[in-house]
Amino acid sequence: MLDPELPNELEPEITPDRSVFRFALIMGAIILILIMASIFMEDIRRAFSPASAPVTVVREDSSELLNESAAMNEEEVKYSLIKFIEAFFVDQKKGYFDPPSYFDPITETYYNYHQLTYQRLKQVHTARMADYRELELSWLVHTLQFERRNDSIYANFWTRQSYFKPSKSARESAEVLLEMVINPEGKISVLKELEIRNLVSVPMPNQAPNGSTSSTPTPAKTEPVPNAPSESSENQVYSSGLLESPPEFVGGNKKLSQFLRKNMKYPGKARELGVQGKVFVAFVVETNGQLSNMKIIRGIGSGCDEEALRVMRNSPPWKPGTLDAKPVRSSFVLPIVFQLAEQ
Repeated sequence: MLDPELPNELEPEITPDRSVFRFALIMGAIILILIMASIFMEDIRRAFSPASAPVTVVREDSSELLNESAAMNEEEVKYSLIKFIEAFFVDQKKGYFDPPSYFDPITETYYNYHQLTYQRLKQVHTARMADYRELELSWLVHTLQFERRNDSIYANFWTRQSYFKPSKSARESAEVLLEMVINPEGKISVLKELEIRNLVSVPMPNQAPNGSTSSTPTPAKTEPVPNAPSESSENQVYSSGLLESPPEFVGGNKKLSQFLRKNMKYPGKARELGVQGKVFVAFVVETNGQLSNMKIIRGIGSGCDEEALRVMRNSPPWKPGTLDAKPVRSSFVLPIVFQLAEQ
């Protein structure tokens, strides 16, 4: 009887490699932790990166944007100034007007009022806004001009404004040139109107003083469009910032600078007193390029204002501004710099 067949050699016992299983468990746990973290954390990177200083955009006290202007270059000042003005107008649009956040403790000028405490400033603002219902205000950033003077920043810029004026029962729109002076602490010490252009007032006899409309129907009135030249608007003066082609000195800024250097004479009194700075000359460029209605909207005195007017009155015709490819009358504000040579 044959013996049962035996294997030639014993087969080794096979045991599973548990390291792979453990690795899979660990990876699964990590993925689960990351998923849970992404649900409960706004930004997972914050948990693995060191804390960094927050970037200030607009805080309750927006003067932080400008309170170190002395250490900034011109571009930095301009950027901070733009952010400051934007924050100021955005807050007003939201109905937020808190004098300590923006204004000097004793505000030198607020429109037609002077030497105002915080309490008085808020009262004046509230009373003023009562006659500027439904105010829509936008400022034209590209019209911003500024200079540093006695550690303060003097800025002026054009705004477009529209509102209902209960005292006149009229809806008005206008272009308004504002001046804002910001002191070394980054607070507004002066805010006032320098010039008003293209004021359009449309009577609204059927609108109640509170801004609501009465039920008595009246014929519809067509509101004039400020930027559309027509036979009735031939004498209208347009803001340079609103034109498709603003007025300019023939030959551009380079030729204008050459004209000023050639004709300007530094006043003896200003030289003696060491007076220097910018004189802002406002004028109208007529459709034929001639300059008219010339005046100083901000000067430095000591004969510099008169000298700036004298030179500009002798200016050759300019290239007029255009709208819809047609020359129109336009306003222009030119800053003329008086600077003494370094000894």
